[in-house]
Amino acid sequence: MSDRIDKLLTDYYSGVVEMEIAMRKADLKFPVTRDENIGGGKPVNKQSRSLDDILIREDEDTVLNELTAITRRYERLKTLISTFTPEYNQIASLRYNRRRGKHTWVHISLLLHLDEKTCRARLSELKKAISDKNNLF
Repeated sequence: MSDRIDKLLTDYYSGVVEMEIAMRKADLKFPVTRDENIGGGKPVNKQSRSLDDILIREDEDTVLNELTAITRRYERLKTLISTFTPEYNQIASLRYNRRRGKHTWVHISLLLHLDEKTCRARLSELKKAISDKNNLF
């Protein structure tokens, strides 16, 4: 269970899902089409509505729908984290944000002027509160 919470927090603080959503939308904007109609005729009465086609592709894409569901889960996580003090959020951000690099517990304790055990205890309290909320998984 702890591994799932660690992955959830790492993805949340690192912005992985937002990046995946942006990449998937870019993939859907420029689809790779292969014309296998060699020597055949082209449709005469076809109207081109590129914006409508893009919106339909985004609405029907299962991968994008799963990523938006994960985004809703992160919104609930953000609401839960906002109930804690900013110190808890800062400890979790320093520990799980991979864009800034992985900080050790010693480095986190020096940055926040706290004891290493205190930092670990506060992060475990945050993780326990997340695990108590079963609607996040």
